[in-house]
Amino acid sequence: MRDRFTVLSALIVLLGTLTAGLPLVVSAQEASPLPGGFEITPGVTAEALALAPGAQAPSLYLLTFAPGVTYRAEPAPEIALGYLETGTLSLTIEAPVAVFRAGAADAPAETIPADTDFTVQAGDYMVLPLFAAGEVRDAGTAPASLMVVSIVPE
Repeated sequence: MRDRFTVLSALIVLLGTLTAGLPLVVSAQEASPLPGGFEITPGVTAEALALAPGAQAPSLYLLTFAPGVTYRAEPAPEIALGYLETGTLSLTIEAPVAVFRAGAADAPAETIPADTDFTVQAGDYMVLPLFAAGEVRDAGTAPASLMVVSIVPE
């Protein structure tokens, strides 16, 4: 029987396999981020948790969404793994998304078709493909915190 850690580890290995042989790029910020992060749009902040400037490594960010805020995610050349730490988010992504539900470690991913509205709760995580764009909305009454690991093939 697999636990959530085993499933998450398998996803990370899968992402590494998908990008094997591809050089990865991490770009450094021009200035140090503000304590607690920086605003990327009104009501949405980002905090860099792990960066390796000048190294071939992934990045880890914590995004915080204020209640009722909608954020338009533009296409980016990255594969992303998002884990919803707190709150509730509603998403509509222009590409298929694999969603793993909290408490369902043995269940296969739920595949959400492109351009379909779906909701994730605290403990859910998802895998977004390269160039995935769409809308993210804080559907709850409290801030939502989303941890995002991005792998950017060159």
